[in-house]
Amino acid sequence: MPVKPGSGRILLALDLSPRSRLALEMAAALAAELNVELAGLFVEDIDLLHLSGLPFAREVGVFSRGSSPMVVDDMERAMQREASEVQRLLAEAAERMRLRWSFQVARGRIASELFAQAGNFDLVVLGKCARLGLRLVGDSLAEVESRPRAASPVVAVYDDSAAARRALELSDRIARASGAELQVLVIAAKAGDCAGKLDAAKTYAAQAEISASIRRCISAGMISELTRAVRQAGASVLVLESERFRSSEGFASLLNEVDCPVILVG
Repeated sequence: MPVKPGSGRILLALDLSPRSRLALEMAAALAAELNVELAGLFVEDIDLLHLSGLPFAREVGVFSRGSSPMVVDDMERAMQREASEVQRLLAEAAERMRLRWSFQVARGRIASELFAQAGNFDLVVLGKCARLGLRLVGDSLAEVESRPRAASPVVAVYDDSAAARRALELSDRIARASGAELQVLVIAAKAGDCAGKLDAAKTYAAQAEISASIRRCISAGMISELTRAVRQAGASVLVLESERFRSSEGFASLLNEVDCPVILVG
């Protein structure tokens, strides 16, 4: 495990999207299991604020046929209301599960803010999209086992690095707790490396007594290929080692396109 019980912190990036419901549940369960602090983060999307300041920017209401100009002040107030609601729900979940918790609001590009802070945390759980009601949390990881979404597999990305091995161990823990299958996507820099990388993943899984389906190799740097594989798997959560994706220009696209929470392991 990348986090020792009783020490460390988990960073949880939240908004009010459906994916955040799963992310809050999962992060709170991990924090309770490991007895660590859960640190909530809400990012005010600077790109959306810039967009709302453009003279041609307009918003369309859900229940109306017309549109109206976007106003920066209105957008800022909307973000502040969302941040307050996220903080309230996080506080309720933390109190229910007796977690140590904190909350902060940052303004910037979401992927950039996440990676800027990632080094200060042991795990980063992402429930927030990179663009512009939370479900109540159970008492432990074991409680997730009886829920309908448990049939959806946990998907881990593996490249035989030390961080990827920690990510695989965490994925195994989550899969066991939820009664889900663990599927592993192996990263290879070149097509000729696939066989060796697949063998390395199988060897490590056997040594660590991890039961996993290791069947697919994807090209390093191919975020679109990874995104397709995760969506095809119907993943309940995607677990990555953070360093490989820190400089990836496609990481924001990955966050936008997958439907499940994403966990980054350092």
